[in-house]
Amino acid sequence: MDDLKWLAGRGMRSLFGWTAVPDPTIFGRWLRRGGDEMVKLLDDLVWYAVRARWAEKGVPGSVMLVLDSTVVTRYGSKQAGAEVGYNPTKRGRPSHHPLVAFTDTGDCLGIRWRAGKAHTAEGAGEWISDLVRRLRQVGVKDITVRLDKGFFSEEMVKTLEDLDVFFVLKVMNHHWVRRELGPFRQLEKDPELWTSTGEMYGARLLSVERRRVVDTAEEGALALETFEVDRVSHMLTNIPGIHALTAWRMYNDGTFVEQRIKELYQLGFGQTAVDDLGGNAILAGLGAVAYQLLHVVRTTALTGDWRRSQPERLRVWLFRLPARVTTHARKRYVQLGHEEPLREIFLSALRRLGGLAPPRTRVLALG
Repeated sequence: MDDLKWLAGRGMRSLFGWTAVPDPTIFGRWLRRGGDEMVKLLDDLVWYAVRARWAEKGVPGSVMLVLDSTVVTRYGSKQAGAEVGYNPTKRGRPSHHPLVAFTDTGDCLGIRWRAGKAHTAEGAGEWISDLVRRLRQVGVKDITVRLDKGFFSEEMVKTLEDLDVFFVLKVMNHHWVRRELGPFRQLEKDPELWTSTGEMYGARLLSVERRRVVDTAEEGALALETFEVDRVSHMLTNIPGIHALTAWRMYNDGTFVEQRIKELYQLGFGQTAVDDLGGNAILAGLGAVAYQLLHVVRTTALTGDWRRSQPERLRVWLFRLPARVTTHARKRYVQLGHEEPLREIFLSALRRLGGLAPPRTRVLALG
């Protein structure tokens, strides 16, 4: 909505065949009226884009499903859902607390826009059930759910067990958690790492500690070996036979979600436009659609290091690409200069996108 002035330019209106561009207040009224209905449609559109990419690249046999929350700090007082809650960077400042879902293939499976007071795991169990069902419908066989400690609870463990999926769930470092662990053992390959196993809520409790040996003996006293724990990680998992160090590394592999969330923000995710929680949820859903369309483009139409390009790089590339819009025989054409070094990359990407086949969908009878 902030960029409508760019769309109102003569060149943009000529390119798309528009006679005029609506005023921002009209878009605001549309957002308020859209509510939950439009959010569901955008959620289906995200999944359509995911399936379109997998129709071209192949449905993965196994995926890691990662859910994470992010905090969007607010400074205004008239934004629905902007409440004081968990905010590690701006304590006491109102915020929104959306929930996002990604797979290790880089696909965004959706967003849940929530008020700032929402707990990290609020609505997560039901959403995970829906995501697992959809993944299995498209042919994914093995699903591993990775969650951080904000999602840890006995109820969440039971939900994951009932879904018959593998999971790696981080657990807080509480004293009652440590009581469930057995003795720690030192790894031969890395003497600084110590591991332990236990059981909790019917799943395996695994722990990894990094210990640093320190010398605290005074001069002339008996030298005793002591250590400091630099880092400790507890994980709950149902993966049979997995070693604590392997589970720890698997959990760390899920940190890719931080990069994906960063790319969402580059696409305008988190911005609000109206004093309506549902209306701003529509904007968040549009951010998920924009990200997934970007991921389709860069993984199916681009080549080389362009496949890993972030939105900022691609945006700068497109904005600086010199072109001219011409009209001939009642058709509009975009002409690129032959000397432009990125001309062939751009045209090749357009041809690949034009050749993508849509995913097969079921036609629902109305009425």
